[in-house]
Amino acid sequence: MELQSRYADIQAQGLGLAAIIYESVETLWAFSEARGIEFPILSDEGSAVIQEYDLLNREQRPGSRAYGIPYPGTFILDTGGRVTARFFEQAYQERFTGSSILVALGDPVHGIDRNATQLTTDHLEALVYATDGIVAPGNRFSLVVDVTPKGNMHVYAPGDHIYQVISLRVDTPDFIQTHDVTYPEPQIYHFEPLDGQPFTLVQEVTIPMSREIAGLAAQPNATLTIEGALEYQACDDAICYTPVELPLSWTFDWRPLVR
Repeated sequence: MELQSRYADIQAQGLGLAAIIYESVETLWAFSEARGIEFPILSDEGSAVIQEYDLLNREQRPGSRAYGIPYPGTFILDTGGRVTARFFEQAYQERFTGSSILVALGDPVHGIDRNATQLTTDHLEALVYATDGIVAPGNRFSLVVDVTPKGNMHVYAPGDHIYQVISLRVDTPDFIQTHDVTYPEPQIYHFEPLDGQPFTLVQEVTIPMSREIAGLAAQPNATLTIEGALEYQACDDAICYTPVELPLSWTFDWRPLVR
């Protein structure tokens, strides 16, 4: 359902979309008709293709209802059929959202639910948004901060120095799983006046799949709020300023699970 909601955005990037699932043609046809799925869903009944690619989830026992499922993954292919990127998770209930994949491929603006917040400090401006406005248990999506340092200001990337690295921190809720922050390539500062160069920080997060969280998602008009902070230390060509902790917040609607 999440991929269907992003299908137009995916097509706008010149990409196609197809899913391979281990269920029968009849089951997939009924699901597609009921849910309004417009992209091709290919039946791999018996999981022959899944096994050929060595993606069979061996944590599921033969004979169980879930046996035959793959480890969840997305392959990005070029027009020649060559794989250019892959996105995989260990748990079959957890999946990258379409928008988070677009961001990872270098498109942080197009097709995103940009209910963005603009924040300004003495040192920088920050545009804060998420790749998705509606989320569900099992989703892996991205929290994004577009940073523009003010004139002559710079902040610090990870490296061999004593200054506080600019970073995204997620505090609540405690069930959110965080992954490594994606940083742009750093630039070397040569103690000359600098014009601040915009850059983007991407924090991928996962909502685990559990009965408790699924119950939260199923409540009428329920929302999810993630809170954290942008931490940094800014310097200009003469002064290094006191480290800053800038509170951040993202609010989402829940998408109940399709069962």
